[in-house]
Amino acid sequence: MAQVNWETFLRLPGAADENFEMLCRAVVRRHYGQYGTFAALANQPGVEFHLKLHKACTLGESGRWYGWQCRWYDLPSGRPLGTTRRNKIEEAIVTTERELPHLTDWVLWTRYPLTEGDQNWFYGLKTHMQLHLWTSTEELEEHLSGNAEILRGTYFGELVLTPDTLANLHREAVAPIRQRWRPEVHQTIDAERALRRMLGEINTWEDLRELADHLEAGAAAVEVDLADLVGPLADATVKVVELSRNTATALRDVCTGLDRGDLDLLWQQQGTRPILLPELAVLPRRLRACRYRAALTVTNALADVRLARSLFDDMYLDLSTRLVAVVADAGCGKTELAAQLTAATDDRPAGILLHGRDLHAGHTLNDLVHGVVIQGNPVRSMEGLLAAVDAAGQRAHRRLPIVIDGLNEAEDPRVWKGQLASLNETLRQYPYVLVVCTLRTMFADEALPSDVAQLEIPGYEHDTVEAVRRYFDYYRIDRADAELPWGLLRHPLTLRLFCEVTNPKRERVVGIEAMPGSLTALFDRYLKQVSERVAELAPRTHRYYEQDVQGALAEIGTALWEESARSLELVALRRRLGDDRRGWNESIVRALEQDGVLLRVRGDTPAASHVAVVYDALAGHLVADAVLGRQGRVGLQKWVTDPATVTALNGPVSDQHPLATDTFRALIGLAPRRLHGQQLWPLLDEPLKAKALRGAADLENSYLDAQTVQALATLVVRPQTDSRDLLDRLWHTRGSTTHPLNAEFLDAVLRPMSVADRDLRWTEWVRRSSKDVLADLRRLEKRWRDTTERPPADRLRARWVMWTLTSTVREVRDQATRSLYWF
Repeated sequence: MAQVNWETFLRLPGAADENFEMLCRAVVRRHYGQYGTFAALANQPGVEFHLKLHKACTLGESGRWYGWQCRWYDLPSGRPLGTTRRNKIEEAIVTTERELPHLTDWVLWTRYPLTEGDQNWFYGLKTHMQLHLWTSTEELEEHLSGNAEILRGTYFGELVLTPDTLANLHREAVAPIRQRWRPEVHQTIDAERALRRMLGEINTWEDLRELADHLEAGAAAVEVDLADLVGPLADATVKVVELSRNTATALRDVCTGLDRGDLDLLWQQQGTRPILLPELAVLPRRLRACRYRAALTVTNALADVRLARSLFDDMYLDLSTRLVAVVADAGCGKTELAAQLTAATDDRPAGILLHGRDLHAGHTLNDLVHGVVIQGNPVRSMEGLLAAVDAAGQRAHRRLPIVIDGLNEAEDPRVWKGQLASLNETLRQYPYVLVVCTLRTMFADEALPSDVAQLEIPGYEHDTVEAVRRYFDYYRIDRADAELPWGLLRHPLTLRLFCEVTNPKRERVVGIEAMPGSLTALFDRYLKQVSERVAELAPRTHRYYEQDVQGALAEIGTALWEESARSLELVALRRRLGDDRRGWNESIVRALEQDGVLLRVRGDTPAASHVAVVYDALAGHLVADAVLGRQGRVGLQKWVTDPATVTALNGPVSDQHPLATDTFRALIGLAPRRLHGQQLWPLLDEPLKAKALRGAADLENSYLDAQTVQALATLVVRPQTDSRDLLDRLWHTRGSTTHPLNAEFLDAVLRPMSVADRDLRWTEWVRRSSKDVLADLRRLEKRWRDTTERPPADRLRARWVMWTLTSTVREVRDQATRSLYWF
């Protein structure tokens, strides 16, 4: 049992009196909260918190109602209170009798025992309540046991987390992924915004304050129109004014709770939300029937009240979320989000970042947290870490995140389901902690409990333009008039690699001529740059060259496929590469790790360390390149139609290769490059054939043949069953004069279609994409209004805009007309 070291307590961040109150509150809640109704408010009149017992316990019989006043008097032990402190205690008792008249027991909880004279004075005070004296050296230390035992560690011992400790832990946790996480170009996306709202970050709830101001203005507007009203309508309208102002006050109180980070205050305000009475709900109709001007202002005010109630519900739902999962495909930025979310902000200390790959078969969450070291001691259990972070969050008055990144990278992702279900229950005791898990979409069903909330990252989506701007500014890339591959760049991984291969040194500004045209071209160029860098830095004593590095990469791809693995055992890989004859400092594996291609994955023992390719999409590229190099044009068809290959690429999830999706995508892009124009899709049977044909649309124009273009023309008119529509690709290639899938291709596809068929396919796509299409049309209008130049690419764009005139969305048709007018 950890000793109660009050010197450690005094060194905690924050004021000692606040920490003392939080500790006392936590002790009472843990010991007695299950026996009654616990309440705590900031600036609670008379007492800091109180408990009404519904069940008998060691504290007292059912029906007794206790209140605690915690006083951390900065007095030496044995020193009298003095007149001022005595007066404040008497005042608190009187206030309690007024505010909580049915309270039966009043407890004064102090740091040291009161002197004999002060005790006699205290117990002689006249009140209907029974008076009690508790101290830190007796009642508090006595209660730091059982359910509250863990508080010894979080306030006095090995689980004390300070902002500096949290910052150091974060630096250590992000060190292996620093190559991927660059705060300078980080783009906030919807999933991160949602998580920050769950953390209660006040800047994410500014709409509460704005709505409060709007409600006040609405109430004032209704008051102006009150002059026209008399009788019952006037009385009801007065209630609307009161309701609007009460709602505004409630919103501001919530903002105050968020500012203070007082979750108890927020939960107790939940029951004070204003209620919209039925008689007020029908008031706008009654006012309209009588043609009163107030009908408009009352309607607006009640709409704001309804919006306020909706925001209340959203906030309480978000703050009650204990465990949430972020799901996305490989390279969508889960790890970058995890690093950014756990980084310290101006308003709170850092959170904790854990790596799912460190969970091995047969291990538990307790094993996962052993890598977190506080004051030289590894954390022994997940609950110990939760308690430590919860206490740190209370002291910082902020909810803190614990992120477990990459559940799918565990040795057996299925073990997470039961452990996360138990964790979700444990988190009920730790309201200042939000646990976030990230994993790939295809593993969600088998790794997550059914009741865990999920957030998706489909890419940058509507934040794509801002993300591209950030990256292009950082990497000094001038897009000029280039038709960017937006479908490629809205993916976080490919945007980063796109910029790295376009201008890796950032020494000067570069333009369109330096940009890769596809994901495959991007990876090819990236790996070539890696080979050049690694060879250039090779040690003189054991020199290796670009071909040696490329051969090692090919062997890694082969090993990943043959072993049906996402990672490879380090010693075995070095032996396979003939790398074990060199010292570790001269190793190709080490050089690839330092360059960011390989990532060390901790094994059960140091001797069992594994390495993995840093991105799954890049690993799939290595596998596909190795397969094509080994099979050649003749053997490829036999290999891709072999039942074992089909199962590995498209079988049940449990039988698929871990890199199946990434490998198949890479095969589509690499086949025409490596095999003299040979497309992959004609070699396959369904359903892989249609998937490969759809993927061929992403090829650069120089790798598309007439047969593929004709097949795509047939495919594009069919209803799309894939998550990504081919029309999305045609949108981004529309303005390329040399690309066979430009606006002329779309025109040739749409013209022969009947109106009914075209409405079902093209018009429906425009309707679904209307928000993005509108933004694009407005951008084109501005472009054509500001310049008189009309290059061939603009003529193609105008042809594409012409077809949006068939839309059923009036706003799209109107904007298309305006854009074409300026063209």
